Amino acid sequence: MIFSQVYVYLTQFLTLLLTEMFKFFSFTRHKVSEEIEVPCSTDQDVKMEEPIRPELNFISNMPLNIIDNILRRLTLRQVVRTSILSREWRYKWLTCPELKFNIWYDRTFLRSHKLEKIIYQILRLHQGPLLKFVIQVPDLKSNPNIDQWVHMLPDTLQHLALHVSIGDKHKLTSRVCNLRNLRKLRLYNIAFDHPPGFMGFPKLVYLDLHNSGLVPENFGTFIALCPLVEKLTMIHCTAFDCLEIIGPKLKFFEFHGIFKTVSFKNCPVLTDLRLTFSYPAFKAENGFSFDLVKSLSCLPALDELQLQAYALEDLVEYGAPDKLPIALKTLKYLHLTDMYFEKTAETSCAICFIRSCTNLQRLKITAFTFEVVDSVADFLRAQTPTRSLTQLKAVKMQLFCGIESEMEFVRYILASATVLEKMAITPHPGTIDDGGESIVNELKQYPRASPKVEIISSDQKHDTFMV
Repeated sequence: MIFSQVYVYLTQFLTLLLTEMFKFFSFTRHKVSEEIEVPCSTDQDVKMEEPIRPELNFISNMPLNIIDNILRRLTLRQVVRTSILSREWRYKWLTCPELKFNIWYDRTFLRSHKLEKIIYQILRLHQGPLLKFVIQVPDLKSNPNIDQWVHMLPDTLQHLALHVSIGDKHKLTSRVCNLRNLRKLRLYNIAFDHPPGFMGFPKLVYLDLHNSGLVPENFGTFIALCPLVEKLTMIHCTAFDCLEIIGPKLKFFEFHGIFKTVSFKNCPVLTDLRLTFSYPAFKAENGFSFDLVKSLSCLPALDELQLQAYALEDLVEYGAPDKLPIALKTLKYLHLTDMYFEKTAETSCAICFIRSCTNLQRLKITAFTFEVVDSVADFLRAQTPTRSLTQLKAVKMQLFCGIESEMEFVRYILASATVLEKMAITPHPGTIDDGGESIVNELKQYPRASPKVEIISSDQKHDTFMV
């Protein structure tokens, strides 16, 4: 442990040292570094303008693993500029194990050159194992160069990120499926499907898909062939009739989009689930909400859940606001987003769902309320405090406007949670002027089932009460 810490500190120190040396050489050598371009060949050994300085010998003789670590921490422009440090360093940048053309790349590095040509040249000249390749630059459209780059990537690659930032989705070459050492795969605005005979990504741990065109009928097979995936993110991808998730190692799953049904198969360690549905295309109907709850109840390790409140709206057909016949016994943290306190049906279903989480310890509600509806407040006042919130210790109300229905909801929670320790109110910045002080003072007058509950107003930007 001590050795690893020393190694990290040494690498950081040397990285900073090299950065300062870049500045020094840029000044003393008449800004030679500004004129450096990607070399077309490594066959010629160009003579240095100055003899090697004695104080640079220790840099020339660094162990290769430290050199690799330093190069990983530098920007692409800095990596190329290491060629001015000494004769021994002239071509070390060609062995950099990570090539990152990301949003932070220095535009002055390109000068009059086209990015596509630069990337091609660097890949063509690269030597040694390449572990990480990232393309995330502004104004990148779908073009044949992207597939050409993928074909040039070695099988040693462990991390691939492709981001088509504007225009139509890029249909990715199936060559990517041959990179079987991948551990991280991130695709943005990419159309992707595995070819027949695909053997899977046996080492893939992290899969991030944004605005990706997928084949819904094949996705279940694809994810099943990635048995080590621990974190899966799907944001605004293709709509699914049935989304099938198979993940024996899956721990985190975030989904933004549309599905009619979801099936979790062999997900024994999935603990963190976040579901957001595209509105207004999404509608909770035809038993969607209850089918969703049944699917969630099949996850034996589910600990944290983020869910839009309106996804529960058709639970009224299954006994809301009473407890459901199915309980989510493992759930300890629930975040209900887009909570419309102006709709009685949605409020009723939210209460029903909360009552069915019998071991809930933390609750966060993000309100989304515009109008005062008296019937919702009347409904909440008529509710008898539940006995099922015996584990709830912390509640946070975000974007709280202080309208009557919101206040009555908090009154219900305070009257039901027998071991509640903290109730935090984050006021809506556009409707509350005093930082929520008047709301908190009124809430402190409400009856409480827990004698030790603290009611506070919290700052959403700096509050660490509930992440």
